[in-house]
Amino acid sequence: MNFSLRLRLRPALAALLLWCCVPAAFAQGAYPTRPVKFIVPYAAGSAGDVLGRIIANQLGEQLGKGVVVDNRGGAGGTIGTAEVAHAAPDGYTLGLGSQGTLINNQVLYAKPGYDSLKDYTHIAEVADVQNVLVVAPGSKYNAVGELLAEIRARPAEAFKYSSSGVGTSHHMAGAVLSQFLDKPLLHVPYTGAPQGLSAVVGGDVDMGLYNIPAAIGLLRGAKLKPLAVTGLTHSALLPNIPTLDESGLKGYEVTLWFGVMAPAGLPPELLTRLHGELNKLMSKPEVRARMTEQGYTVAPVPLGSPAEYTRLVARELDKWPTIIRKLGAAAN
Repeated sequence: MNFSLRLRLRPALAALLLWCCVPAAFAQGAYPTRPVKFIVPYAAGSAGDVLGRIIANQLGEQLGKGVVVDNRGGAGGTIGTAEVAHAAPDGYTLGLGSQGTLINNQVLYAKPGYDSLKDYTHIAEVADVQNVLVVAPGSKYNAVGELLAEIRARPAEAFKYSSSGVGTSHHMAGAVLSQFLDKPLLHVPYTGAPQGLSAVVGGDVDMGLYNIPAAIGLLRGAKLKPLAVTGLTHSALLPNIPTLDESGLKGYEVTLWFGVMAPAGLPPELLTRLHGELNKLMSKPEVRARMTEQGYTVAPVPLGSPAEYTRLVARELDKWPTIIRKLGAAAN
């Protein structure tokens, strides 16, 4: 190629490169032009809902167009989670994913309506949470040891525990407890955490193992009595409440992680934009403090990459299905 030909090609090449960059730059700069829907596959007032609303409010402020929470509870979270999978990958539908919806439900439901890896663009893990074993305020049990001893002494399924639905961490926490005690418990699923917690308060069931953010208001109002937490460490909000691990159930641990996702096929420029916005909001001290006050363990910042979150989902899909099948838990 001679010198004069190179000179003639350079302007054309520059114009071509500029034209190719316009769609991505335009898409990132223009987005969003209307409100974004954030699907939370849980009932209002649940731990997932509390976290989802904190994220949506902050993300809406940053994006400047508003992010609207759409509660799509029911069927252990499969309804709302499937809706995310079936939405257009244009950045206008996001969803809150969790271990319960993306991992547990793949075993518990024959047809959950989605593939946890193929149907989503996983953006970032944002927090996790442990559960708290609660009884009614007037319950005769004042220590976890008293409750566990009586469960062991009484017939199978004599004790009832509520949950917000099959496949939720409340359900799994009870199923794991049953396995540790080698005594079947009667699972009573409700349509959401508030309803399940009301059943504990009202004495319709004996106990529940609920996410701390969902139960903390009732605990602060002395409408529930906490006996133990389900993680391996004490909760910052309930520092005097023992873990089940240190209460005679060595190795007991049930926690729940949450992350933000979009439908599969989200354009790379939107994935980069949304991951950056999540990292920005999760870096704000006031946001982290608010989440911590509600009982969440907040993910460190900078947040893990979308690839790291996807690998987490893949690892959990390798780990938990075998455990859940051994527990004998099922959707029916």
